[in-house]
Amino acid sequence: MTSGKKSNVSIIVVENDEIVLFEVTRRGLREGATWTMRGGGKRGDVRASESVAKSFQEKVAKEILAASSSDHPMILCGPGHARERLRNVILDHDPQRTIRLVSTSMAGRSGANEIIRDGLAEELLSEHAISKEIKLLEEVWLRLSKNGAVAYGEHELSRAMNEGAIETLLISADTLRDSEAMINDKPVSVWIEGIADIGAELVQCSSDHDSGEQLNNMGGIIALLRYKMV
Repeated sequence: MTSGKKSNVSIIVVENDEIVLFEVTRRGLREGATWTMRGGGKRGDVRASESVAKSFQEKVAKEILAASSSDHPMILCGPGHARERLRNVILDHDPQRTIRLVSTSMAGRSGANEIIRDGLAEELLSEHAISKEIKLLEEVWLRLSKNGAVAYGEHELSRAMNEGAIETLLISADTLRDSEAMINDKPVSVWIEGIADIGAELVQCSSDHDSGEQLNNMGGIIALLRYKMV
C-alpha cells in the first residue's frame, strides 16, 4: 500500500440488528459504515422476523462487496452467531473471498479493537499474502512447463521490462535484500522501480514455503508476462 489511508483488511462486527464495518490501515482502525436493521416483524412472528433479517444481511453483503476489491480479506466477528449467516451470504455472491470468522466478547468498536489487540488482522494478512504468492508461483511453474508467457534470467527480464511485457514480477525477499544482485548493471532493488512505469504488479515472496525456495533456486526473480516474447 502506498497510502496510510488505504485499507489492508476489513473488520466487520456483526450483530442480529446492527453491522459495523471497520477498515484496518497503517494508521489504525477507521470506521467505514454502520447498518442498522429497522423493524423485524411483529413480536412472535418468527417467519417475518427471519425474512427481515435475511433481507437486511443481503443488502449489507452487497454494499460491503461493492465497496471492496475481490482480493480484500475480511474478518467477521461479534459475540453471537449472526456473523456466520453473513459469511454465507457474502460467499454466495463472492465464493473466492477470503473470510475469517472470529468470536469476540464485545460488539461495535470494542469488538474490532479486540481483533487488533489479539493481532488477528495481521495474522490474516500474512496468511492471505502467502496464499497469493503460492498461487502466482504455481502459475509460473505451469507456464514454464508449457513454454508460455514467462521470463527469467537477466537478459529476458531486461527485455521484458523494456518492452513493457511484465504483468507481475515475483521476487524473493532474499534477492531483494542482496546488494550484489544486479540486472542491467543496476542493483535489483533499483531496477524493479521500473515496474511502476509499465503498470505491472510487484510481489515479494517469502522463502518459507516450497515454491518460495524454488524461486530462489531459479535466481530469485521471475516474471509473468502479458504475452509470450518471441
